[in-house]
Amino acid sequence: MPNETLSNSFLPRALIFCDQLSAVTIKPEKNSLALWANRSLIFGVILFALSLPHSIAASYISLSLCAVSWIGRDLAMHKFHFVRTPLDLPLLCFVVLTFLSALASAEPAISLPKTRSVLIFAVLYLCVANLQQRAVHFLLGLLIFSGLVGVFFSLGEKIIGRGMIVTTIQSTSPLAASQLQSGDVIWMIARQRVSSVAAANQIIRQSKSGTTLEIEALHDGDPLPVEVKITDELKAEADPLKININGRSRRFRVSGFSRHFLTYAEQMQIFGLLAFGFLLAPSPRRRLALSGILCALFSLTLILTASRAVIASFLIALVLTAILMASRRLAIITLIAALIVGGIAAYVLIATRTTSAVNFGDDSSARRIGYMQAGLKLIPQHPLLGVGMDAHKKHWHEWGFPGEYITHTHSTPIQIAMERGLPALGCYLWLLLTIGWVTWRGWREKNDGVCFGALAALLGFSLSSLVNYNFGDSEVVLLLLFIVGLAIKKRRDE
Repeated sequence: MPNETLSNSFLPRALIFCDQLSAVTIKPEKNSLALWANRSLIFGVILFALSLPHSIAASYISLSLCAVSWIGRDLAMHKFHFVRTPLDLPLLCFVVLTFLSALASAEPAISLPKTRSVLIFAVLYLCVANLQQRAVHFLLGLLIFSGLVGVFFSLGEKIIGRGMIVTTIQSTSPLAASQLQSGDVIWMIARQRVSSVAAANQIIRQSKSGTTLEIEALHDGDPLPVEVKITDELKAEADPLKININGRSRRFRVSGFSRHFLTYAEQMQIFGLLAFGFLLAPSPRRRLALSGILCALFSLTLILTASRAVIASFLIALVLTAILMASRRLAIITLIAALIVGGIAAYVLIATRTTSAVNFGDDSSARRIGYMQAGLKLIPQHPLLGVGMDAHKKHWHEWGFPGEYITHTHSTPIQIAMERGLPALGCYLWLLLTIGWVTWRGWREKNDGVCFGALAALLGFSLSSLVNYNFGDSEVVLLLLFIVGLAIKKRRDE
């Protein structure tokens, strides 16, 4: 009976709360199909906020639920609810040029399916057209809370350790012919985390014969991909891997619940700068203290990713954001704090990776420069519509890209200009400037921390994009667009 009473009281309250968070031009009638579709939409937005920092698959499922609910509600109400924003024109131009570049691509079969990526911009209009102002802080709170779950997991993993340190590899081991060597760390097999030889061997025995198993290892803190061919003979052995280990490693780059430390670094940068924007906005002391703690936690986690470019862009964005406040004292304090954080980051880089990582004299830096140079050489040959999205991956060596590992140019402006043409790059920059102007006006007119945090996050994202193709990272772009959409909604309604 108590559980039944609790259920009977909780459900109506939850439904009322959903109704209060969602809004349309005409409020759906009670118990109508439109009302339940509206509730389904806000439920999808809540799921989206909770899943966005951790899983792109769950994020897409949540957005799909929102889209179906949005369409279903509007069909039931016989009215399409859409709100115009200052971003419409630059975004429309960019989308049109993206489709044209795909049609003119050197590999249309590859480029045309990639045009679906422009659908992620719908998250902007999802926020602006379907939420009340009171939903903004609630959803931001859920988003930050979910991000903190990943932060505490990462900090805990750093304390406990990750994977298993390889001490010896027997000559008959399937790993003997790989690049793996003593001192390296195996931490994931078939995308499953492992910390013991027994667990690793169990995964091998459960794998299908004839398949190739991906083993993710770490060498000097950086990824070292290894593959193992699964055979019946290998599965039948008592010790398939034939390696000796010596405990867990603490020399790794944190990545939250995922395995993508660079994506995680970009997310932590956005969260940290969002919290910094809250910190600079006029607020009660308790809220300022909370913002300071959040900024410190996200900053620390970003440092532990040991991602040089993202850390550098974060520190520069901190100083630029403080300068925008037009306060010399604040700018000096922020600069001193950035120098201290930079010193800590340099120590972590050396401890996690190699000494050459600090002076950018490692192989990773050389490869990135090579990718960028190859991309820059292609732009003058296809200036209007580019070569097409991902077309370069089929012509990697033919078009002058170095190495055997096929990737991208590691620079968003170069990648967009190479794939979609210089006009598309111009529209992309136009879009960024418009977002910056809208969030800046929101802060100047309303002294709003959400708008200022969104502006700070945009600065960090844009600076990092110069040497990272973060625009091609859906998790990062969705996070930024969601925050920007909430900021625009808040500015419009105040």
